[in-house]
Amino acid sequence: GRPKGVVVAHRNVARLFDATRKWFGFGPDDVWTLFHSYAFDFSVWELFGALLHGGRLVVVPYEVSRTPGAFLDLLADHGVTVLNQTPSAFYQLAQADADAPGRELALRTVVFGGEALQPSRLADWYRRRPDDSPALVNMYGITETTVHVTYQPLTRERATAAASVIGVAIPDLRTYVLGPGLELAAPGVVGELYVAGPGVARGYLGRPGLTAERFVADPYATEPGTRMYRTGDLVRWNQDGELEFVGRADHQIKIRGFRIEPGEIENVLTDHPDVTEAAVVVREEQSGGGRLVAYAVVRGTLHGEDVREFVRERLPEHMVPAAVVVLDSLPLTGNGKLDRAALPAPEFASAGTGREARTPQEQIVCDLFAQVLGLPRAGVDDDFFDLGGHSLLATRLIAQIRAAFGVELELRALFDGPTPAAVAALLDTAGPARPSLTARERPSVLPLSFAQR
Repeated sequence: GRPKGVVVAHRNVARLFDATRKWFGFGPDDVWTLFHSYAFDFSVWELFGALLHGGRLVVVPYEVSRTPGAFLDLLADHGVTVLNQTPSAFYQLAQADADAPGRELALRTVVFGGEALQPSRLADWYRRRPDDSPALVNMYGITETTVHVTYQPLTRERATAAASVIGVAIPDLRTYVLGPGLELAAPGVVGELYVAGPGVARGYLGRPGLTAERFVADPYATEPGTRMYRTGDLVRWNQDGELEFVGRADHQIKIRGFRIEPGEIENVLTDHPDVTEAAVVVREEQSGGGRLVAYAVVRGTLHGEDVREFVRERLPEHMVPAAVVVLDSLPLTGNGKLDRAALPAPEFASAGTGREARTPQEQIVCDLFAQVLGLPRAGVDDDFFDLGGHSLLATRLIAQIRAAFGVELELRALFDGPTPAAVAALLDTAGPARPSLTARERPSVLPLSFAQR
């Protein structure tokens, strides 16, 4: 879609670290990672978190950022103490940690942001790690209010909760839960979240109409002329005085850390001359993540894969639906609105090329493809990404191949040859997998770690 440039003053960033200092105590001994693209607002926290406190910043190579095992090695080798992750990325990292237990990490703080956290998916991490080493913190935030808005420290008890609690506001910000008439919502009642205070940005660059729509007057401020930002997120106050994230007020969604407006994808779909209607929704995966699925009403005999290729040529990869389902008509509710609940689930089926696996290796790789993608079977020449795969599932597949064959394949290999046949052909020449860690007797004298030297 069309990017919205947000005008954020330097003072907004400086006050962010002043306001959160009591919670984190960052200092010159901390080692941070620049894991995210500088086009993602989380990178502002990473960059200036290190530089404003005299710490060290480790720039993570792209390939390492997409390979959880290699990233875990980087954290250990560089003695990283402060890690910032979207929940989706951390779930992958936690799985890599579970696959090779015992690795010594210097982490003291892990900050989550960028998308809604599912606390229950941290239960396995807490079974292997203490509550405070590292401390896990959930921070809700948005670019328009300078990265972070709320703070919620996590514990193993909170990991059993179903609700995504985003906590309390940063001390210099005000958070309002408001109804459609900007009235304050009572505790337990769902409303839209508005944010006011010195973190609010100036507006959208060159978009005065959109700025006026989202940055509105604050009716509860004591000083005239104060503005607040309308987030579009639905929340409620719980009985502990904390905010719980419920969802979006519009249909905007987040997939793997990317904020996506389905309407933008729908507009591209209907740009196709033979597509008359379109809808885009998120379907939950067995793994707990989500996939974009598009539904299209078409003229003639247009196939879903043809429509998907049309979208792929016009939108970035994270906005391309995993599947396009062709329908005779879109289902509607009794009052004439799109009935999203009645949209059928897509069938990520094998292409059925007819060629059987020629070797036991090919058959095992086919089975791993099917297992990771949640399919009954996968063909030798089926494309991983055409079957609904994406970058996070790709890292999971590489880990499964490592466990099954004891070899180390680069993530890039799957993108270059995304079929079981292509992957199986690389196994004989692939290097051996990194040896798994084993428990040893604790020596009387311990060598210094990398961070202590």
